[in-house]
Amino acid sequence: MKTGFARLLRLGESRGRLARPAEPGTASSARWRPGLEILRIGALLLILALGLSLSGVLQRIDHLVFDLGQRLQPVVPPQGVVIVAIDSHSLDRLGAWPWPRATDARLVDAVCRAGAAAVGLDIAFTEAGSDAAGNAALAQSLRACGKVALPVVLDSLRSGGQIVEGLPIPQLAAAAAGLGRIGVQLDGDGVARSVYLWEGVGAPVWPLMAQTLLTIAHQPVRGSAPPPAHSAVPPHPYALAASAVLDGVVPPGALRGKVVLIGATAAGLGDFLATPVTTQGAPMPGVEVLANTLIALRDGTLIRTVSLVWSLLITALLALAPLLWLPRLMPLGGLIASVAWGLVLVGSAAALPLLTGWWVAPGGALVAALSAYPLWGWRRLEAARRHLDGELRQLRRTVRESPEGDAPAKHKRLSFERRILEVQAAQQRLRDLQTRRDDALAFISHDVRAPLAGAVQLLQSGKMDVAARDRLLTQLRRALNLSQGFLDLSRAQSLETSALVEIELGAVLHQAADFAYDEALAQGVRFVREIPDDPIWVRGDFDALERLTTNLLRNAVQHSPAGSKVILGATLAPHTVRFWVRDQGPGLTPEQSARLFQRFSRAHEGPGTPLSGSTGLGLYYVRLVAEKHGGAAGVTSHPGEGAMFWVELTRQA
Repeated sequence: MKTGFARLLRLGESRGRLARPAEPGTASSARWRPGLEILRIGALLLILALGLSLSGVLQRIDHLVFDLGQRLQPVVPPQGVVIVAIDSHSLDRLGAWPWPRATDARLVDAVCRAGAAAVGLDIAFTEAGSDAAGNAALAQSLRACGKVALPVVLDSLRSGGQIVEGLPIPQLAAAAAGLGRIGVQLDGDGVARSVYLWEGVGAPVWPLMAQTLLTIAHQPVRGSAPPPAHSAVPPHPYALAASAVLDGVVPPGALRGKVVLIGATAAGLGDFLATPVTTQGAPMPGVEVLANTLIALRDGTLIRTVSLVWSLLITALLALAPLLWLPRLMPLGGLIASVAWGLVLVGSAAALPLLTGWWVAPGGALVAALSAYPLWGWRRLEAARRHLDGELRQLRRTVRESPEGDAPAKHKRLSFERRILEVQAAQQRLRDLQTRRDDALAFISHDVRAPLAGAVQLLQSGKMDVAARDRLLTQLRRALNLSQGFLDLSRAQSLETSALVEIELGAVLHQAADFAYDEALAQGVRFVREIPDDPIWVRGDFDALERLTTNLLRNAVQHSPAGSKVILGATLAPHTVRFWVRDQGPGLTPEQSARLFQRFSRAHEGPGTPLSGSTGLGLYYVRLVAEKHGGAAGVTSHPGEGAMFWVELTRQA
C-alpha cells in the first residue's frame, strides 16, 4: 500500500420585413446552433482532459500544483518526535563516520535512559564488519532498551533481476524490538512525494519504520483515518546533536516520552532527498523525511490520492464547467472568466490536500480550462465565417455585383478580415439602396404628387381656357422635370468606378453647351466658351459629365439677367483639370454657398420666393457625379459679383 506524509508526501492507491426563404448555401443555412456547438466543444474538452490524464503526460503540471500547495502550508511546531542528529558538530566531537558500534551502543543507551518512548536507528547495519565486540555491545544495548527499531533497506540495485533486501545482521535484528523499511518513492522529476506503507521482495511483508516505531511507542497509526482540519507538519522536526546526547548536555525531559530518530544529517552522510518543500533549496536528510512520515501517520495527516474512477469523473466535470458561461458571455467576458477559472482550479487543487487530505490531479481539467476559450472562439469564428459567406452570396445577388455562381469561389480566396469588409461594403450598399428607395417614396409623395394633383384639379374643373391650359402645362412640365432629375440622380448613385472609361472632356463641355444654347437664347443670355483646343483626357462617364455640365449651365442661365453672358471654361494643371461656369447673377452669401450642393436645396429659396422650375436636385447631382469620378465640386461667389461653379477631375497622362 502506497502512502505518504503531509507537507511532503501524498498517499497513493491502496422589426421588420418579411425575408424571402433562405436558399441552399445562404446565411440562414449556416446558422449558429449553440446547443450543437456546446455538445461538440464538450466532446473535445472531454477527449482532451481524459486522454491527457490517462496518458500521464501532465504529471509535471500536477507535481507543480501539488508542490505549490505544500509550500504554502503554515509551519507549526512538532510534538512528540525528536531527531538525534549525526551532524558535523558530532563528527568533529566523536570522529569520522562510521563510528564504532560501541559508540552507537552508548548513544542508544543514553537515549533510552532519557526516557524515549521508542527509538529508530536510521543506520543500516547490513554488514557485521570486524568489530565483534562492538556488535555484541550494540546488541546488548538494543536488548536492554527494548524499544529500538532497526531499518530494512530495499536496495535499488538488482541482483539476478530481483531487488535486494538489506536486513540488519542477525545478531542485531534479533535484539531489536522491531524492523521497519526506510526509503521513499521518487517521482519522474526525482522528488520524493510518496512512500509505500508495506513493501518487500515477493510480498509486502515489511512495514514502514514509522509504523513500527508508533507500534513500539503504543501510539495509534492513523494512515487511513480522515485528516484533521489543520494537518500541517513542518519539514524540520526538533533536533538534538548526537554528541550533546552522549555528553549529557541535553535539556532535562527533552527525550522523555518522545519517539527518537537517530540518523545522519551531516553533508555527505546518509541519503538526502528532494521534496516538495526543498526543491528550491538544500535536500532533506532521510531521517527528517522519516520523522515527517511518522508524524503524518500518527496525526492522520496523510495525503491520499483519489481512485482513478473518481479522478476521471471529477476531471470530466471540471473540464465541462467553462461551457456554463462561455455561451452566455461576450468574448472579453468569456476570456476573463476562463482565466479566473484556471486560477481557481490551480488554487483549489493546491489547497485541497491541506484542507481535506485528498489529492486530485488537476492537469487534465486545467488544460481543458485553458483550451475551452480558444476552442469556443474557434467555433464562433467558423460560424461567423460561414455566416459571412452566406451573407456575401445573398447580398451580392441583391445588389447584383457578381453572378451567383462566382461568389463561392471568390469567398474561398478571401481572408476572414476581407470577408468582414466585403459584408460591410455590401450592407452599406443595401443601406444606400434603402435610402434611395425612401427618397423615391418621399419624392413621389411630395414633389411629384403636388404638380400632378394640381393638374388633376384643373382637368376636373372643366375650365380649360388659355390661362388654365398654361397652368396645366406648367404643372406637368414641373412634374416631368422633377422625375427626370430624380432619374438622373438615381443613375448617378449607381455609377461604379469600374464602369468609367477614357473620354475627351472638351467634347463633353461643347456638347453640353450646345444642348443649353436654346434656353440661354430664350433668356437673352450669351454663351462664351474658353475651352482649350488640345484634347483633355479623363476617366469618366460621358453622359453623366454632360448632364453635370448642362445642370451648371442651366443654373447659370436661370440666375443671369438678360443681356449678360455665361462663360464655360477649363483650366489645366499638371495632374488635374478644372472646368467651370461663371455667371453675372446676384451672387451668393457664404450661408447660401454652404448648403447649395445639398439634396433639394435652392440658393434663393425662402418665403415668397418663386421656384422657377428648380427641383433642388441639379447641384446635388453635380456634387455626386464629381465625387463618383474621384473629384470634387464647389462654388466661388460673393454677393453682387456673380458666381463661378467648378468641378475638378484627375487628368489622364
